[in-house]
Amino acid sequence: MTADDEKPLMIYRGNCHCAAYVFEAKLPEVSKGIPCNCSSCYKRGAICSPTTAQVTFVKGDPATLSTYTFGSKRFKHQFCSSCGSYLICSVTTTSPQGEVTYVNLRVIQDLSVWDLDIVPYDGASRLPAYEPPVFKGEEPGAEIERAKVYTGSCHCGAVTLALKSQPLDETYEEKVIECNCSICSRNAYCWVYPKKNQVTIDGAENLSYYAFGRGIGQKSFCKTCFVPIHNRFEFTDEQLAAMSQEDREWASRGMAMCPVNLRLLEGVDLSSLKVQKVTESVLREPRYVNP
Repeated sequence: MTADDEKPLMIYRGNCHCAAYVFEAKLPEVSKGIPCNCSSCYKRGAICSPTTAQVTFVKGDPATLSTYTFGSKRFKHQFCSSCGSYLICSVTTTSPQGEVTYVNLRVIQDLSVWDLDIVPYDGASRLPAYEPPVFKGEEPGAEIERAKVYTGSCHCGAVTLALKSQPLDETYEEKVIECNCSICSRNAYCWVYPKKNQVTIDGAENLSYYAFGRGIGQKSFCKTCFVPIHNRFEFTDEQLAAMSQEDREWASRGMAMCPVNLRLLEGVDLSSLKVQKVTESVLREPRYVNP
């Protein structure tokens, strides 16, 4: 038993973004989080509770959560299939407890993971080596000075992606953003903003999309492993004409880009990039209301 296990339990409330699932988790007061560096957790940016949780769903049947497993199959990663939010990890053990549950702290209401004491966990060394899925699509057609082609994928390999860009290292001067709005904080996006001709997605038929609020951007995720992929902006002339001027300008800017989640890409060290932490998006109307 750890020192955290001996602390009085508090009740934390969490939910997927679309609010199809709402739960309460009993945990010692949360001051630290555990990010795992295994191939699956890294791509999702999951930060798990430091101890197991007593979880009770107050909305939504947990039996209907979507599940993704790999490797030993002891770990069941569970998601909302509508919005792609990663909620809990259920682990089968040989202890008298049987199955235990860890909570993805990113979905806990009013808890900023930016304020947590981060204690990394080296899960990658405890699992078989991950073989990144191979990108077999066409190379992006953009012509860029000092270009390098990066490839990446969801975890299961149903969706692969290529990005042609200037080197994504300490010399990169374009925007790289982490945002703490309701969806970005839950899905741990680390955004880069290439033009559309810099990106090729292979396996787009295996993507689900989720839009909310004003519905300007559609966040994509793999239908099988639920890894977040990119932000899609697609509108007809008629749809643009029906928007307010503010929304139309926002949508038009988005249609020139293909924002990509950098966590997908192989060979990119996020710690080497000049990542901006952005808070302004939480002020955008309509405001998100926790269920």
